[in-house]
Amino acid sequence: MKQIAIHFLTLFTINFALGQPKLPTDYGLKHFSIKDTLLGDINFYVTEKGIETKKPLLILLDGSGNFPLKSYIKKDDGTSQIIGSIPFKFDKLSAKYHVVQISKPATPFLDSLNVNSFEEFAEEYKPSKGYNEKLSLDWRVNSASKVIDFLINELQVDENDIIPIGYSEGGQVVPKLALTNKKVTKIVSIVGGGLNQFYDFVTAERLKAQKGIISADSAQVHIDVLQEKFREIYENPKTTDKFWMGHTYQRWASFCNDVPLENMLKLDIPILLVSSGFDENSPITGIDYAEIEFLRQGKENLTYKVYPNCDHWFNDQKMETNRLSEMMDFVINWTSE
Repeated sequence: MKQIAIHFLTLFTINFALGQPKLPTDYGLKHFSIKDTLLGDINFYVTEKGIETKKPLLILLDGSGNFPLKSYIKKDDGTSQIIGSIPFKFDKLSAKYHVVQISKPATPFLDSLNVNSFEEFAEEYKPSKGYNEKLSLDWRVNSASKVIDFLINELQVDENDIIPIGYSEGGQVVPKLALTNKKVTKIVSIVGGGLNQFYDFVTAERLKAQKGIISADSAQVHIDVLQEKFREIYENPKTTDKFWMGHTYQRWASFCNDVPLENMLKLDIPILLVSSGFDENSPITGIDYAEIEFLRQGKENLTYKVYPNCDHWFNDQKMETNRLSEMMDFVINWTSE
């Protein structure tokens, strides 16, 4: 199941070295923690550079999976590698923003395994009991909301600029976060999807049939099986000991109970929606519809940016180059407008 789950995970920031930084302070981050009766421990990290200065707040929410913010791979040849789950360059951003990262529930900042690749790491790294019990859309939304409230009281925050940026699964979190916490002033959803996540699986089967990869009859059989699984998940929305594609039923039910587009349409703050034309993880077909709905309803607070030839990680299939840095620059320039 974990091998399939990695399909939804977004990982970045690869570093190579013999001696690897292991603590938040090694990355210029200060560790904070909130103890909450319902949510449990919320561990989060803020850039130390200029932490005493009044600055806007930038909350970076990563993609799906039970992985730490830093995955430490110790290889057989004596070398090591750390892979981070968030693409943005914190040092550069910290000159202007208080930059925040939030760990998943019951998940360390950094953890290590003696493996030779991240694929092996993903296969062998098991979720904690606390992660399976807590992880849901509501946990991610409510924990981020509490972090925002905490930091407004703890740091000097320019409350005119409180901006959550979500990548992949995190992109589905930010619309509901903005509805939950009215202090949010802008949101960015990067390849986060627009419609119900389950619908992406159905459209994928239809597209395979239309392309001749499978027959229409086979697609229908697959879809019928999917619909039965969706029914089972919706009928067991709090179940944490049953899994589908590496995630608990609770995780799926929570994220597929909310439709990101419906939440976005309730917002009047500026929204940046970023998608990729060759994205198989968050298909653009469901995200394109968002722009149509905003037009239909006469709402003008959406900016929609498409990278037509890119995949989920912004590898450009036509130019044969990675455009992740270009995309990040576009996002940060937009947040500054």
